[in-house]
Amino acid sequence: MTCEDTSQSLSLYIDDVLTLPARVAIDEHLNKCPVCRTHMIELRTVVRGLNRFPRIVPPADLSEAISDALMIEAAAVRQTPESTFVRFARWLEPHLMPYAVGSFASVILFAMMLVGLRPHFIALREAANMSASFARPSIYEPVNQADYAASRAPFAEQSPSLNPSGALAALTRSYSHPHAEEADDMVVVTTVFSNGAASLSDVVQPPRDRRMLDEFEIALRQDAAFVPASMDRRPETMRVVFAVQKVDVTDRNF
Repeated sequence: MTCEDTSQSLSLYIDDVLTLPARVAIDEHLNKCPVCRTHMIELRTVVRGLNRFPRIVPPADLSEAISDALMIEAAAVRQTPESTFVRFARWLEPHLMPYAVGSFASVILFAMMLVGLRPHFIALREAANMSASFARPSIYEPVNQADYAASRAPFAEQSPSLNPSGALAALTRSYSHPHAEEADDMVVVTTVFSNGAASLSDVVQPPRDRRMLDEFEIALRQDAAFVPASMDRRPETMRVVFAVQKVDVTDRNF
């Protein structure tokens, strides 16, 4: 189960209305993921706080008071003389009603069609903008932080952009070099700050080779591992689950 699936089911999990297999799957994910576990604790605290508020009880005579007010209003309407405009509207209603209903239905269908197609229009515009941003730089020039952050604009709020010239980016690229050491992987939690610096917060899945984790920590401390928050338009401080894989590339014809 992914973090997104778990986040969507946390409310039902806290209310204890999930099926047993779904609850077991969430329990297993919470045991491994500190981010979702913290989210669950915060949500449970909010629910408990809301349960402490007293329930509002309506007055006993509320229903009778509403009924009396409606009866008085209806009597006042019956006693009001009917205007010429109202009589004309009643005469016009059976003649124009069929056409008015058809026109109104057409407008509603057209509006629904525009609403349904709006995400596709937005996606096409973002794709065009990204294509334009990728068309300008030369492949022989290094990628700078601003251009790389702009190319990841749709995803930067949830996933901060790596500093393309930083030590962490260089380390991750080295894991895919031909004739690399034995393949290995790890899953860690990092805290990313507003200036792009990051620190190791937790190790969810340690690698078999301890040196891989040491290299990761050194790369985090060496320079800013990510671009500044202002470039990504993301929260100033956020936690990121970082999955690092070391692979052995035997074929360079790609």
